[in-house]
Amino acid sequence: MIHNGPVLGLDFGERRIGVALSDREKLIATGLTTLDRRKNPDYLKSLEDIILREKVKAIVVGYPLRTDGEIKAGGKTEAVDAFVAELKTRFELPVHLEDESFTSSLAADSLRQRRSKSKTRKPRDWMREKAEIDRVAACFILQDYLDRGDA
Repeated sequence: MIHNGPVLGLDFGERRIGVALSDREKLIATGLTTLDRRKNPDYLKSLEDIILREKVKAIVVGYPLRTDGEIKAGGKTEAVDAFVAELKTRFELPVHLEDESFTSSLAADSLRQRRSKSKTRKPRDWMREKAEIDRVAACFILQDYLDRGDA
């Protein structure tokens, strides 16, 4: 389905939501932010602010599939389904599901390759890295959707 304007990509998690945004031409996904749901219980208001500011026309949400491509009912799938229903109701935008298989591990590998091995890590670095992984995973999810040309 063609949308006239940028597309928002989301990597939904129980703790954090990674957020990515496409350019207006829908060619490239860029990491935008990570919303911590525990620190920001009104994270939907934060998403609304992004949607309005960026004039988002559609949303892509990472959807958990098994490695064989099948949908498995369960905790994470049900949580994403509830989140998607909430997005559709609140924002009245098209919401598309995109396979999120391996996106977090791809994001972690990508970030690991960029980091210097000589850099010492502090305890707070782990939480910052997790937030960055979620944001980069949202980029992978959105880029996969854009690359298929459905946007």
